[in-house]
Amino acid sequence: MKINKTGFYILNALLFISIILGFYEFIDIKTLVGVFITPAFIISVSLRYKRTKEKVISKD
Repeated sequence: MKINKTGFYILNALLFISIILGFYEFIDIKTLVGVFITPAFIISVSLRYKRTKEKVISKD
């Protein structure tokens, strides 16, 4: 569970930083998506997959 908690903290930090940088237009949108949004999406999908996999294993 520690990995899930750390992953969620990283995910929230990436999304929060991307919102701030996008709002104040510090960097270009393409760079913002490439650097912050894509890794956040990958982390979100991997955490969702791991959680689903743990639930399936625990039901058996």
